[in-house]
Order: sequence, then C-alpha cells, then structure tokens
Amino acid sequence: MSSGATAAAEDTQRTSLLLVDDHTIVREGLRRVLTQLEDIVVVGEAASGEEAVEMVSRRRPELILMDVRMPGIGGVGAAQRIAADHPDVHIIMFTAHAEQDLLWEALDAGAQGFVLKDSESSALAAAIRQVLAGDPYVDPRLAPDFLRQLSKPRNNNVLSQREREILQMLADGSSNKEVAESLVVSVETVKTHVKHILAKLEAEHRTQAVAIGIRQSLID
Repeated sequence: MSSGATAAAEDTQRTSLLLVDDHTIVREGLRRVLTQLEDIVVVGEAASGEEAVEMVSRRRPELILMDVRMPGIGGVGAAQRIAADHPDVHIIMFTAHAEQDLLWEALDAGAQGFVLKDSESSALAAAIRQVLAGDPYVDPRLAPDFLRQLSKPRNNNVLSQREREILQMLADGSSNKEVAESLVVSVETVKTHVKHILAKLEAEHRTQAVAIGIRQSLID
C-alpha cells in the first residue's frame, strides 16, 4: 500500500473534528493539543458560528469543539442549528465563562460536553473520549452545581426547539416520512431526533412521549 493510501486509511479510523473559535491564537493552541491525540484528526477550523454551520455541511465532522461566546450567532446558536440538521454530530463547548446559565443553554442547544478553557489538556482529552463514548461531560468544577440544578424540573428546556417541533408533528399524527419531507431532512435524521426525544423524556414509545410533552406543556 502506498504512503498516501496508508494515510487515507488511517484517517478513516480517526475521529474527524472541527475546531471553532474566533481567536486564531486559541485555535492554534488547541490544534497543537489535538495533534497529540492519535485518534483525532482536525478537518477544519472556523472563526464564527455562521462559518461553523456552513463548514459542517462540507466537512462532515464527527465532533465539534466550539467556543461559546463568539460574534454573530455565537456558539450556542450555532450548536442549536447544527444539532437540528446534523443530530449525529457530537458538540463540546469550550469557554472561559463558568456560568451555570451558559452551561444549560449549551446543553439545551444540543451540546454534549462543556469544558473550561483553563483546563489541562488531559481534561480536554477526557471530555472528548467521554462524549464520543456517548456520555455527557461537564467540567468537574461545575458538576456539583450542575447536578443540583439537574434535580429540579426544567420543563420547557428539556427538548431543543427542533425536538419540540418534531414532537408536535408526531402529536399531530405525522409519520417519520412526513416529518422529514416537511423539515427537508432525511428520514434517518428524523429517527435520530425521535430517539433523542424518547431518551430525554424517558418515554418507551412516541405515544408516551407525546403524552409527556402535552403534560409538561412542551407541545399543544
């Protein structure tokens, strides 16, 4: 096998990552850290939320490491759009701001990880590993307050805007195919959203999810 073919084969076994931050020096530092992770390959960089949304469609990353506060729509707005159109993409928010409200906004938008910028590189690596394994990651320094808040009901924020939209369509009797056609996405994307809805509402099937959604005033 040629060296080019070998490199291509190795990249297919590595997790593709999109790096998003409006400061060049931060992106450069993160790239140096990420190159030390043998199973991660940076496939692109974006300097704004809008650029990130556009680049996801072209580069198809499996994981996004994104700053929360950026000019324009910002990291939370970008995460919400990306999670709606590409629900299989993992999103980790990277921020200097240890704010509980910001954490909730990021998680509600579809992020699975929340890492503070003053973390050690090993903590960032741990966050990446945990999120890729399917488990959410919250910086340990925020975890105690986060867990206390998690025990409180947060009805209207349980589902993202797109998930509430889909749940409403299910309540109205739409099939996966009809939802997909209405939202101009694939049926597989709709199925992934439905899976997330069931998990978040702890429902065993869509009928139960609809009932919970109505009871919690998530939908009409």
